[in-house]
Amino acid sequence: MAMVSEAKANGGEMEATNELPPALAEKPAGLPPGKYALVGWDMDTTGRRLIDEICQIAAYTPKQSYSQYIMPYGDLNPGARRRHNVRVVTVGRYRMLKDTNTHKILKTKSEISALSDFLDWLEKEKGDGSVILIYHEPRRLSPTMLLEALTRYKLLDRFKSIVAGFADSYALAADKCKATVKSVSLRVLARVLLDADSLSVDSALERATAAYRIVEHLAQGEQQEVGAGGEGAAASRDMVDTARLWARPVHTELDALASLKKLLERQNTFRPVFAPLLRSARPERKRVTQLRRLLADAGLLYDQLKDAWQEQKLVGLEKQMSSLTVSAKEEDIKELIEIFDCHFDPAKEPKGPKPRIPRNKNRTASSAGETGEAEGSTSESQNSSPHNSPNKTSNDVAAGDSSQVASSSEPVAAN
Repeated sequence: MAMVSEAKANGGEMEATNELPPALAEKPAGLPPGKYALVGWDMDTTGRRLIDEICQIAAYTPKQSYSQYIMPYGDLNPGARRRHNVRVVTVGRYRMLKDTNTHKILKTKSEISALSDFLDWLEKEKGDGSVILIYHEPRRLSPTMLLEALTRYKLLDRFKSIVAGFADSYALAADKCKATVKSVSLRVLARVLLDADSLSVDSALERATAAYRIVEHLAQGEQQEVGAGGEGAAASRDMVDTARLWARPVHTELDALASLKKLLERQNTFRPVFAPLLRSARPERKRVTQLRRLLADAGLLYDQLKDAWQEQKLVGLEKQMSSLTVSAKEEDIKELIEIFDCHFDPAKEPKGPKPRIPRNKNRTASSAGETGEAEGSTSESQNSSPHNSPNKTSNDVAAGDSSQVASSSEPVAAN
Protein backbone atom coordinates (compact mmCIF):
# COMPACT_ATOMS: atom_id res chain seq x y z
CA MET A 1 0.00 0.00 0.00
CA ALA A 2 1.44 3.34 -1.00
CA MET A 3 2.14 5.92 1.68
CA VAL A 4 0.96 8.73 -0.55
CA SER A 5 -2.62 9.07 -1.69
CA GLU A 6 -3.34 9.16 -5.38
CA ALA A 7 -2.43 12.41 -7.08
CA LYS A 8 -4.45 14.43 -9.49
CA ALA A 9 -3.87 13.63 -13.11
CA ASN A 10 -3.24 17.25 -14.08
CA GLY A 11 -0.19 18.18 -12.08
CA GLY A 12 0.58 15.54 -9.48
CA GLU A 13 -0.71 17.58 -6.54
CA MET A 14 -2.07 16.05 -3.39
CA GLU A 15 -5.84 15.66 -3.27
CA ALA A 16 -7.48 18.57 -1.54
CA THR A 17 -9.14 17.69 1.72
CA ASN A 18 -12.59 18.93 2.67
CA GLU A 19 -11.45 19.80 6.17
CA LEU A 20 -12.17 23.39 7.14
CA PRO A 21 -9.27 25.52 8.37
CA PRO A 22 -9.29 26.23 12.12
CA ALA A 23 -10.39 29.83 11.50
CA LEU A 24 -13.67 28.55 9.99
CA ALA A 25 -14.21 25.46 12.15
CA GLU A 26 -16.29 27.40 14.67
CA LYS A 27 -17.61 30.93 14.86
CA PRO A 28 -15.83 33.15 17.40
CA ALA A 29 -17.59 33.73 20.71
CA GLY A 30 -17.10 37.48 20.52
CA LEU A 31 -16.43 40.03 23.25
CA PRO A 32 -18.93 41.90 25.44
CA PRO A 33 -19.75 45.54 24.62
CA GLY A 34 -17.19 48.01 25.87
CA LYS A 35 -14.50 50.43 24.86
CA TYR A 36 -11.94 48.87 22.55
CA ALA A 37 -9.01 50.07 20.48
CA LEU A 38 -8.38 48.18 17.24
CA VAL A 39 -4.82 47.34 16.20
CA GLY A 40 -3.73 45.46 13.09
CA TRP A 41 -1.08 42.94 14.08
CA ASP A 42 1.11 40.25 12.55
CA MET A 43 4.49 38.64 13.04
CA ASP A 44 7.10 36.58 11.22
CA THR A 45 8.61 33.47 12.76
CA THR A 46 11.49 31.12 12.03
CA GLY A 47 8.99 28.35 11.27
CA ARG A 48 5.42 27.22 11.90
CA ARG A 49 6.08 25.04 14.93
CA LEU A 50 5.25 25.99 18.50
CA ILE A 51 8.93 25.99 19.48
CA ASP A 52 9.94 28.41 16.70
CA GLU A 53 10.96 31.98 17.46
CA ILE A 54 9.68 35.38 16.41
CA CYS A 55 11.88 37.28 13.95
CA GLN A 56 9.59 40.30 13.34
CA ILE A 57 6.56 41.70 15.15
CA ALA A 58 4.51 44.57 13.74
CA ALA A 59 1.32 46.49 14.51
CA TYR A 60 -0.67 49.17 12.71
CA THR A 61 -3.20 51.87 13.51
CA PRO A 62 -4.18 54.80 11.27
CA LYS A 63 -2.27 57.12 13.60
CA GLN A 64 1.01 55.23 13.89
CA SER A 65 2.64 51.85 13.42
CA TYR A 66 5.13 49.63 15.20
CA SER A 67 7.67 47.27 13.65
CA GLN A 68 10.67 45.54 15.18
CA TYR A 69 12.95 42.81 13.89
CA ILE A 70 14.14 40.20 16.39
CA MET A 71 17.40 38.26 16.32
CA PRO A 72 16.49 34.58 16.79
CA TYR A 73 18.78 32.02 18.38
CA GLY A 74 18.15 29.57 15.54
CA ASP A 75 18.13 29.96 11.77
CA LEU A 76 14.99 30.41 9.70
CA ASN A 77 13.87 27.28 7.91
CA PRO A 78 13.83 27.37 4.07
CA GLY A 79 10.10 28.07 3.90
CA ALA A 80 10.34 30.99 6.32
CA ARG A 81 13.27 32.47 4.41
CA ARG A 82 11.25 32.43 1.19
CA ARG A 83 8.13 33.87 2.84
CA HIS A 84 9.79 36.72 4.73
CA ASN A 85 12.84 37.39 2.52
CA VAL A 86 15.19 37.50 5.50
CA ARG A 87 17.93 35.17 6.63
CA VAL A 88 20.52 34.84 9.39
CA VAL A 89 24.10 35.55 8.34
CA THR A 90 27.36 35.38 10.27
CA VAL A 91 29.75 38.33 9.95
CA GLY A 92 32.94 37.61 11.81
CA ARG A 93 31.91 36.54 15.30
CA TYR A 94 28.41 38.01 15.13
CA ARG A 95 25.10 36.70 13.81
CA MET A 96 22.89 39.20 12.02
CA LEU A 97 19.55 39.34 10.23
CA LYS A 98 19.80 40.27 6.57
CA ASP A 99 17.16 41.34 4.04
CA THR A 100 17.60 39.13 0.98
CA ASN A 101 15.98 41.71 -1.33
CA THR A 102 17.97 44.80 -0.38
CA HIS A 103 20.98 42.88 1.01
CA LYS A 104 21.00 45.19 4.03
CA ILE A 105 21.63 44.21 7.63
CA LEU A 106 18.49 44.77 9.72
CA LYS A 107 18.49 46.40 13.12
CA THR A 108 17.32 43.81 15.64
CA LYS A 109 16.60 43.34 19.32
CA SER A 110 16.28 40.32 21.55
CA GLU A 111 12.89 38.63 21.74
CA ILE A 112 12.17 39.68 25.32
CA SER A 113 13.18 43.29 24.62
CA ALA A 114 11.02 43.50 21.49
CA LEU A 115 8.00 41.98 23.28
CA SER A 116 8.39 44.44 26.16
CA ASP A 117 8.51 47.36 23.72
CA PHE A 118 5.47 45.95 21.92
CA LEU A 119 3.49 45.87 25.18
CA ASP A 120 4.59 49.44 25.97
CA TRP A 121 3.32 50.53 22.55
CA LEU A 122 -0.01 48.73 23.07
CA GLU A 123 -0.49 50.38 26.46
CA LYS A 124 -0.31 53.79 24.81
CA GLU A 125 -2.82 52.74 22.15
CA LYS A 126 -5.43 51.19 24.42
CA GLY A 127 -6.17 54.35 26.39
CA ASP A 128 -8.76 53.61 29.07
CA GLY A 129 -10.15 50.56 27.26
CA SER A 130 -8.76 47.30 25.91
CA VAL A 131 -7.10 46.29 22.66
CA ILE A 132 -8.39 43.90 19.99
CA LEU A 133 -5.60 42.58 17.78
CA ILE A 134 -6.70 42.10 14.15
CA TYR A 135 -4.79 39.57 12.05
CA HIS A 136 -5.40 37.47 8.92
CA GLU A 137 -4.59 33.77 9.04
CA PRO A 138 -6.55 30.58 8.30
CA ARG A 139 -4.62 28.32 10.71
CA ARG A 140 -4.82 30.49 13.86
CA LEU A 141 -1.15 29.81 14.65
CA SER A 142 0.05 33.36 15.29
CA PRO A 143 -1.96 33.94 18.51
CA THR A 144 -0.81 30.66 20.04
CA MET A 145 2.83 31.33 19.13
CA LEU A 146 2.63 34.85 20.58
CA LEU A 147 1.06 33.59 23.80
CA GLU A 148 3.71 30.88 24.07
CA ALA A 149 6.49 33.48 23.69
CA LEU A 150 4.86 35.75 26.29
CA THR A 151 4.54 32.83 28.69
CA ARG A 152 8.20 31.96 28.18
CA TYR A 153 9.26 35.44 29.33
CA LYS A 154 6.56 35.80 32.05
CA LEU A 155 4.81 38.64 30.23
CA LEU A 156 1.43 36.94 29.85
CA ASP A 157 -0.28 38.64 32.82
CA ARG A 158 0.70 42.06 31.54
CA PHE A 159 -0.52 41.14 28.06
CA LYS A 160 -3.92 40.02 29.38
CA SER A 161 -4.34 43.34 31.17
CA ILE A 162 -3.92 45.15 27.83
CA VAL A 163 -5.42 42.89 25.15
CA ALA A 164 -8.99 41.59 25.31
CA GLY A 165 -8.91 39.26 22.31
CA PHE A 166 -7.91 38.44 18.73
CA ALA A 167 -10.07 39.10 15.65
CA ASP A 168 -9.26 37.05 12.54
CA SER A 169 -10.18 38.93 9.37
CA TYR A 170 -9.95 35.64 7.46
CA ALA A 171 -13.10 34.30 9.13
CA LEU A 172 -14.87 37.65 8.74
CA ALA A 173 -14.04 37.85 5.03
CA ALA A 174 -15.05 34.22 4.46
CA ASP A 175 -18.49 35.02 5.88
CA LYS A 176 -19.03 38.40 4.23
CA CYS A 177 -17.45 37.71 0.83
CA LYS A 178 -18.36 34.07 0.19
CA ALA A 179 -20.72 35.06 -2.64
CA THR A 180 -18.29 37.38 -4.42
CA VAL A 181 -14.78 35.86 -4.21
CA LYS A 182 -13.55 32.29 -4.33
CA SER A 183 -10.44 32.90 -2.22
CA VAL A 184 -10.12 35.04 0.88
CA SER A 185 -6.35 35.17 0.91
CA LEU A 186 -4.71 38.44 1.83
CA ARG A 187 -3.53 39.13 -1.72
CA VAL A 188 -6.96 38.56 -3.26
CA LEU A 189 -8.82 40.64 -0.68
CA ALA A 190 -6.31 43.47 -0.94
CA ARG A 191 -6.72 43.52 -4.72
CA VAL A 192 -10.53 43.24 -4.71
CA LEU A 193 -11.46 45.32 -1.66
CA LEU A 194 -8.57 47.74 -1.27
CA ASP A 195 -7.43 48.19 -4.91
CA ALA A 196 -3.92 47.19 -3.83
CA ASP A 197 -2.52 45.29 -6.80
CA SER A 198 1.01 44.98 -5.42
CA LEU A 199 0.71 43.97 -1.77
CA SER A 200 3.99 42.80 -0.24
CA VAL A 201 2.90 39.95 2.02
CA ASP A 202 6.48 39.12 3.05
CA SER A 203 6.46 42.01 5.54
CA ALA A 204 4.58 41.66 8.82
CA LEU A 205 3.80 45.38 8.84
CA GLU A 206 2.21 45.22 5.38
CA ARG A 207 0.06 42.25 6.41
CA ALA A 208 -1.00 43.98 9.62
CA THR A 209 -1.99 47.08 7.66
CA ALA A 210 -3.96 45.04 5.12
CA ALA A 211 -5.80 43.09 7.84
CA TYR A 212 -6.86 46.32 9.56
CA ARG A 213 -8.08 47.90 6.33
CA ILE A 214 -9.99 44.76 5.31
CA VAL A 215 -11.98 44.83 8.55
CA GLU A 216 -12.50 48.56 8.06
CA HIS A 217 -13.87 47.99 4.57
CA LEU A 218 -16.14 45.09 5.52
CA ALA A 219 -17.52 47.05 8.48
CA GLN A 220 -18.40 50.06 6.34
CA GLY A 221 -19.79 47.96 3.53
CA GLU A 222 -19.08 50.31 0.63
CA GLN A 223 -15.68 50.54 -1.01
CA GLN A 224 -15.84 54.28 -1.62
CA GLU A 225 -16.38 54.88 2.10
CA VAL A 226 -13.13 53.22 3.12
CA GLY A 227 -10.85 55.78 4.73
CA ALA A 228 -13.60 58.42 4.67
CA GLY A 229 -12.45 59.63 8.05
CA GLY A 230 -9.09 60.61 6.62
CA GLU A 231 -5.57 59.59 7.51
CA GLY A 232 -5.14 59.14 11.24
CA ALA A 233 -8.86 58.80 11.95
CA ALA A 234 -9.83 56.50 14.79
CA ALA A 235 -11.81 53.31 14.21
CA SER A 236 -15.52 53.88 13.70
CA ARG A 237 -18.16 52.44 16.00
CA ASP A 238 -19.32 50.02 13.29
CA MET A 239 -15.77 48.76 12.84
CA VAL A 240 -15.31 48.26 16.57
CA ASP A 241 -18.60 46.36 16.83
CA THR A 242 -17.69 44.16 13.86
CA ALA A 243 -14.26 43.32 15.26
CA ARG A 244 -15.76 42.72 18.72
CA LEU A 245 -18.34 40.25 17.43
CA TRP A 246 -15.71 38.30 15.46
CA ALA A 247 -13.05 38.31 18.18
CA ARG A 248 -11.90 35.43 20.35
CA PRO A 249 -11.06 36.26 23.98
CA VAL A 250 -7.52 35.71 25.18
CA HIS A 251 -8.60 32.86 27.46
CA THR A 252 -10.05 31.04 24.43
CA GLU A 253 -6.69 31.19 22.67
CA LEU A 254 -4.98 30.03 25.87
CA ASP A 255 -7.29 27.01 25.94
CA ALA A 256 -6.40 26.34 22.30
CA LEU A 257 -2.71 26.56 23.22
CA ALA A 258 -3.15 24.05 26.05
CA SER A 259 -5.02 21.67 23.74
CA LEU A 260 -2.29 22.00 21.13
CA LYS A 261 0.38 21.11 23.68
CA LYS A 262 -1.52 17.98 24.72
CA LEU A 263 -1.94 17.03 21.08
CA LEU A 264 1.79 17.43 20.46
CA GLU A 265 2.56 15.26 23.49
CA ARG A 266 0.39 12.47 22.08
CA GLN A 267 2.02 12.86 18.67
CA ASN A 268 5.49 12.60 20.17
CA THR A 269 4.68 9.18 21.63
CA PHE A 270 4.55 7.85 18.05
CA ARG A 271 8.10 8.98 17.31
CA PRO A 272 9.49 5.39 17.15
CA VAL A 273 7.07 4.63 14.30
CA PHE A 274 6.96 7.82 12.26
CA ALA A 275 10.42 9.32 12.79
CA PRO A 276 12.05 7.17 10.05
CA LEU A 277 9.17 7.92 7.66
CA LEU A 278 9.56 11.69 8.12
CA ARG A 279 12.99 11.57 6.45
CA SER A 280 11.45 10.88 3.03
CA ALA A 281 10.27 13.30 0.34
CA ARG A 282 7.78 16.07 1.02
CA PRO A 283 4.62 14.29 -0.28
CA GLU A 284 5.40 11.28 1.91
CA ARG A 285 6.09 13.51 4.91
CA LYS A 286 2.77 15.25 4.39
CA ARG A 287 0.96 11.94 4.27
CA VAL A 288 2.73 10.67 7.40
CA THR A 289 1.85 13.88 9.24
CA GLN A 290 -1.83 13.42 8.36
CA LEU A 291 -1.85 9.84 9.65
CA ARG A 292 -0.09 10.80 12.86
CA ARG A 293 -2.55 13.64 13.43
CA LEU A 294 -5.48 11.22 13.08
CA LEU A 295 -4.09 9.09 15.90
CA ALA A 296 -3.43 12.09 18.14
CA ASP A 297 -6.90 13.57 17.55
CA ALA A 298 -8.45 10.25 18.54
CA GLY A 299 -6.54 10.30 21.84
CA LEU A 300 -4.50 7.18 21.10
CA LEU A 301 -1.01 6.61 22.51
CA TYR A 302 1.89 4.49 21.35
CA ASP A 303 1.83 2.27 24.46
CA GLN A 304 -1.87 1.52 23.96
CA LEU A 305 -1.30 0.24 20.43
CA LYS A 306 1.77 -1.70 21.52
CA ASP A 307 -0.11 -3.48 24.31
CA ALA A 308 -3.02 -4.23 21.97
CA TRP A 309 -0.70 -5.80 19.40
CA GLN A 310 1.12 -7.90 22.00
CA GLU A 311 -2.17 -9.27 23.31
CA GLN A 312 -4.22 -9.80 20.14
CA LYS A 313 -1.96 -8.91 17.19
CA LEU A 314 -3.96 -7.52 14.26
CA VAL A 315 -7.28 -7.94 16.05
CA GLY A 316 -6.07 -5.73 18.87
CA LEU A 317 -4.90 -3.05 16.44
CA GLU A 318 -8.24 -3.12 14.64
CA LYS A 319 -10.10 -2.64 17.92
CA GLN A 320 -7.95 0.35 18.84
CA MET A 321 -8.27 1.86 15.36
CA SER A 322 -12.05 1.54 15.46
CA SER A 323 -12.16 4.90 17.24
CA LEU A 324 -10.89 6.52 14.02
CA THR A 325 -13.94 5.58 11.95
CA VAL A 326 -15.54 9.00 12.50
CA SER A 327 -12.60 11.18 11.40
CA ALA A 328 -10.64 8.83 9.10
CA LYS A 329 -11.32 7.00 5.88
CA GLU A 330 -11.21 3.23 5.61
CA GLU A 331 -8.03 3.32 3.54
CA ASP A 332 -6.34 5.47 6.21
CA ILE A 333 -7.20 2.94 8.91
CA LYS A 334 -5.94 0.03 6.81
CA GLU A 335 -2.69 1.85 6.12
CA LEU A 336 -2.17 2.64 9.81
CA ILE A 337 -2.82 -0.98 10.79
CA GLU A 338 -0.28 -2.16 8.24
CA ILE A 339 2.32 0.37 9.40
CA PHE A 340 2.01 -0.58 13.07
CA ASP A 341 1.84 -4.31 12.36
CA CYS A 342 5.10 -4.11 10.40
CA HIS A 343 6.63 -1.98 13.15
CA PHE A 344 5.77 -4.30 16.05
CA ASP A 345 6.46 -7.58 14.22
CA PRO A 346 10.25 -8.13 14.04
CA ALA A 347 9.79 -10.72 11.28
CA LYS A 348 8.32 -8.12 8.93
CA GLU A 349 10.12 -5.33 7.17
CA PRO A 350 9.18 -1.87 8.52
CA LYS A 351 6.60 -0.14 6.40
CA GLY A 352 7.87 2.89 4.50
CA PRO A 353 7.18 5.03 1.46
CA LYS A 354 7.69 3.42 -1.91
CA PRO A 355 10.84 4.59 -3.70
CA ARG A 356 10.27 7.20 -6.35
CA ILE A 357 11.31 5.99 -9.82
CA PRO A 358 12.29 8.64 -12.39
CA ARG A 359 9.80 8.76 -15.23
CA ASN A 360 12.33 9.26 -18.07
CA LYS A 361 14.93 6.77 -16.89
CA ASN A 362 14.86 4.60 -20.05
CA ARG A 363 14.71 7.62 -22.29
CA THR A 364 17.68 9.19 -20.54
CA ALA A 365 19.71 5.99 -20.83
CA SER A 366 18.93 5.61 -24.53
CA SER A 367 19.75 9.21 -25.26
CA ALA A 368 23.00 8.85 -23.34
CA GLY A 369 23.87 5.76 -25.41
CA GLU A 370 23.14 7.57 -28.63
CA THR A 371 25.29 10.46 -27.49
CA GLY A 372 28.14 8.12 -26.65
CA GLU A 373 27.97 6.44 -30.05
CA ALA A 374 27.90 9.78 -31.78
CA GLU A 375 30.91 10.94 -29.84
CA GLY A 376 32.77 7.74 -30.68
CA SER A 377 32.00 7.99 -34.38
CA THR A 378 33.07 11.61 -34.36
CA SER A 379 36.43 10.79 -32.84
CA GLU A 380 36.97 7.96 -35.30
CA SER A 381 36.07 10.14 -38.25
CA GLN A 382 38.49 12.77 -37.05
CA ASN A 383 41.30 10.24 -36.86
CA SER A 384 40.56 8.68 -40.24
CA SER A 385 39.45 11.75 -42.17
CA PRO A 386 41.64 12.56 -45.19
CA HIS A 387 40.78 16.26 -44.86
CA ASN A 388 42.61 16.76 -41.58
CA SER A 389 45.28 19.43 -41.55
CA PRO A 390 48.74 18.00 -42.32
CA ASN A 391 51.01 17.31 -39.41
CA LYS A 392 54.06 19.45 -38.84
CA THR A 393 57.29 18.12 -40.23
CA SER A 394 60.21 17.44 -37.98
CA ASN A 395 61.99 20.48 -39.39
CA ASP A 396 59.06 22.74 -38.55
CA VAL A 397 58.89 21.38 -35.05
CA ALA A 398 62.62 21.80 -34.58
CA ALA A 399 62.46 25.34 -35.91
CA GLY A 400 59.60 26.13 -33.60
CA ASP A 401 61.44 24.69 -30.62
CA SER A 402 64.62 26.57 -31.42
CA SER A 403 62.76 29.84 -31.79
CA GLN A 404 61.06 29.30 -28.43
CA VAL A 405 64.40 28.55 -26.79
CA ALA A 406 65.99 31.57 -28.40
CA SER A 407 63.19 33.87 -27.31
CA SER A 408 63.31 32.55 -23.78
CA SER A 409 67.07 33.01 -23.59
CA GLU A 410 66.96 36.69 -24.62
CA PRO A 411 67.74 39.07 -21.78
CA VAL A 412 64.86 41.24 -20.51
CA ALA A 413 65.53 44.94 -20.57
CA ALA A 414 65.32 46.60 -17.21
CA ASN A 415 62.70 49.31 -16.83
